[in-house]
Order: sequence, then C-alpha cells, then structure tokens
Amino acid sequence: MKDKNKPVRKEHMNLYRVLSLIAIVIATFGMTAVLCAQNHFFIDEWLCLFLLDVVFLMLFFFQLEFERCIGWLVSNPQTSFIRLAFAYFICCILTFAMTFLPELFRPVMLIPILILAVSSNGIAVTVGIFFDVLLSISSGNSFYALLCFCMLTLLASVLAQALRKKEYRVWISVLAFCLNMIIPGISYYMAYKEFNNQIYIYGAINGIVTALCCLFMFRWLWDGAQKEKDNLLVDIVSDDYSEVKALKDFSKVEYEHARKVSDIASRCAKAVGYNEHLCLAGGFYYRMGQWIGDPYVEEGVKKAKSLCFPEELMKILQEYYGEEQLPSIPESALVHMVDALVIKLEKINDGFEKSEWNHEILINQTLNEYSSSGIYDHCGMSMNQFLKIRQFLTCLLYTSPSPRD
Repeated sequence: MKDKNKPVRKEHMNLYRVLSLIAIVIATFGMTAVLCAQNHFFIDEWLCLFLLDVVFLMLFFFQLEFERCIGWLVSNPQTSFIRLAFAYFICCILTFAMTFLPELFRPVMLIPILILAVSSNGIAVTVGIFFDVLLSISSGNSFYALLCFCMLTLLASVLAQALRKKEYRVWISVLAFCLNMIIPGISYYMAYKEFNNQIYIYGAINGIVTALCCLFMFRWLWDGAQKEKDNLLVDIVSDDYSEVKALKDFSKVEYEHARKVSDIASRCAKAVGYNEHLCLAGGFYYRMGQWIGDPYVEEGVKKAKSLCFPEELMKILQEYYGEEQLPSIPESALVHMVDALVIKLEKINDGFEKSEWNHEILINQTLNEYSSSGIYDHCGMSMNQFLKIRQFLTCLLYTSPSPRD
C-alpha cells in the first residue's frame, strides 16, 4: 500500500539546465583563451589556466546542484540556471574589459554583486574569487592586487545581501563607493609606497560604477529572479506555450476543461489570498498525467520535471485527487475542489447525468463530503478559509458555470 503522506522523488536531468551549464563552460574557457592570447602566454601556461578552469567548474557545478536541490537558488529547486548563465556571461565580458584598466583599480565588486542577484552568497564568493585569481594571473598583477581584489569581492558578497532590501540600497551604494576608494588606495600604497592624484580619480570612477550597479543592475536582476516562478507560472498557460498548443491539438474537450479549472481556481485563490499564479497553472495542468497515460500521477510529475516546472506546481500534480499523496498546501486542495466540481457540473450540463439537483445544493454537498473525508486535513486550510472558498465557488459556479464564456 502506498504511503499517501510521503512522495517518492526522483531527479531528472533537465535540458534547460544542461544548456545553461554548457553555456557557462563555453564562456569560462572562451574567456580564459582570450586572456591567454591577449597576454601572449606559452602553451604550458594555457594548459595551466585551463586546468584551473576545470577545477573551478567542478566545484562550481557541485555547489550549484547542491544549492539548487535544497532550494537556495531563488527558492526554486527547478530553476533552469538561465538567469545565472546570463549574469555569468556579463561577468566574463566585464573581466575582459577590466584588463584594460589600471592594475589596482578594477571594479571587481561588480562580479559578486551581479552573481548574488541571481543565486546565493556562497556562489557569488566562489565565482568572484575565481575571476580575481584568473584576472591577476593573466595580467601578471602583484600580490597586493590579488589581495585587493579578493578583499573587495568578500566585502561585496557581504554587502550585496543587504541590497535585497530596498531601504538599504542607497546606503550600500554609498558604502561601496567608499570601499572602492579606500581598499585600492591602501593596496597601492603598500605596493608602491606613494600616493598620487590618479588614485583618487580611478577610485572615484570605480566607486560610481559600482554604486550605479548596486542601485540599478542588481535591482533588475534580483527582481527578475524573484519573479521567475510567477512569470513561469503565467507563461506556461499562455496560448503560445508548446504544451498548451499540444493539448489543444490533442483534445479540445480537455483543453476547455483545463482552461475553465485554471480560470476559476486562480480567481478563487485571489479572493481568499492564496497564490493565484500557482492555482492558475495548477488548475490547467492538474490532469496532465491523464493526457499522457498510466501511471498518470507519476507520468505527470515526470513530464513537469522535464519542463522545469516550479516545485509547488509539481507538488499539486503529485497530489492529484490524493491518490499518491494528500494535498499538503492550500493551493493543491483548492485546485482539487475546483476540478472535482467542474467535472461534476460538466456531466450534468452535458446531459450525461439526468438530475433535478439544484446546483447550489450540489456544490455545497460535494465540498462538504470531501472535507469530511479528511483529504484536506494536512493542507493548512482553515475552516474559515474553506467556508469562504465554498461560498465563492457556489456564487461563481451557480451563477456562471462557465466563467470564460
């Protein structure tokens, strides 16, 4: 007998993640090759730096997968790494551009700030330190330059965490400006035992560039990363999405049913304060396993993983009618309510069941029976929320059985 409260989880390699990781590998080796060619390195030096790339990539990919699986990357274990690959590519370009700047006055704080906006603090430090080492070795910089870069990277990784709060962004930008003046200035004096006016000019320019990045670039990447799941949940139910087109071609009846459940579930979720985007997608794909075939729950979850659907959406599919696992979140319970009611009302309206039942009585009785069965006991839905949902669905379905018509 299957344990209804303990799902069986299997990891499947996702094409989007694979392509993103391949892009990161190409960008890493490409950047290293450009730096080696720029500095006219010998073949043995090329090989040493490529070996350094391999060591870094092994550590980096392990860290990525580990943090992805435990949900540290934008709190989404099913993230595709696309935004991270994009930020990484920008950092490669920035690193190459920094080779044309004075030795101790390179805005290396930009790299951990940009990476942290789409990942985690640990990954930002790893990438930042690697770029610092590669930049120092390829440019023949002094020990003081490497020390300066690493210190700025660590400070940026710490400060950038506060950039996630809007009220701190201006102050962090000011602090980043000051650090770009102070740390390189100290390193320059330690290396050359002198000060000159250019130190302050270069430091001010670096500080301004870093401060602008904190105020604008970080915010753009961070907000986009935080909206990744919501954007994805909306995108995957749009008419131009491949799976939506495939369903429409497969069965017009299933497509119209999915649209109806999706619409009603999202409207009800908004009314009671649940995640409307999750219910929008959950309602549409609730029966995805049925479209594929037996074992339909397992096949539905497997298909969702291959499409890189968010974890919460896969949870709803895995909890389909409580067959493999009872609903564990209120959105899952809500989608089940709506789907069950829509199916029952569709049968009555289509004449498959001759009934003189009043729709309002039917809706209330159906939901009460499900509630009494205990299927919603572990989903976190309060009785007050259940009553509010029942009232909303009764009004919506009783007055307008097909809200999209």
